[in-house]
Amino acid sequence: WLCSDTAELFFEDCRVPDENLLGKEGEGFREIMKNFQRERLVVSITAVSASQRAVEDTIAYARERVAFARPLSKLQAIRHKIADMLTQVEAARQLTYYISWRFNQGKATDMEVSMTKLFTTEMANRIAYEALQIHGGYGYMREFPIERFYRDARALTIGAGTSEIMKEIIAKRLDL
Repeated sequence: WLCSDTAELFFEDCRVPDENLLGKEGEGFREIMKNFQRERLVVSITAVSASQRAVEDTIAYARERVAFARPLSKLQAIRHKIADMLTQVEAARQLTYYISWRFNQGKATDMEVSMTKLFTTEMANRIAYEALQIHGGYGYMREFPIERFYRDARALTIGAGTSEIMKEIIAKRLDL
C-alpha cells in the first residue's frame, strides 16, 4: 500500500479544442508556478498530519511493547525521544497554521511558504527515523503503519520542490 501514486504521464497526438483551453495559451507554466505555493502548503499539512499519526502510533507501540521486563514507554530514553517528536510536530503544526492563514489572507510570501515546506517535510523525515528506531525491527514490517510512513515521508521532501530548491528560494529572497 503506497501513499504516493507517482507516475509519468505522456500525451501523444493529443488535441485540445480552443473552447477547452484553461487560461491563456502559453501561460501554463506561470499558472503552475502560482499553484506551487498552495501545493507546498498542502504538502506541509500532509507532513504534519502524517507525523502526528506516526507519533500516536509510536506512543501506543511503546506502551504495549515490553523489553527488559517493562514497557518501552517506561524507559527514559524512549520517553525523551517521544517528547522531542511531539514537540517538533507541534512546532510544525503552528508554523503551518500561521503561514496557511497568511496565504489565505494573500499575505504569505514564497519565502515563507518555502520555509514552511522545508521545515515540515524535514521534520517528517526526522519523525519517521525516530519512530522506526523505537519500533525496532517491527518498524520494517508491512503490518506496522510506521513502515509505510518511513517510506512515504521521504517523498515529501521531493514533491512540490525538493528541500534544496526550498533552500535556494529562501537564499534568493535574502539576496544571497
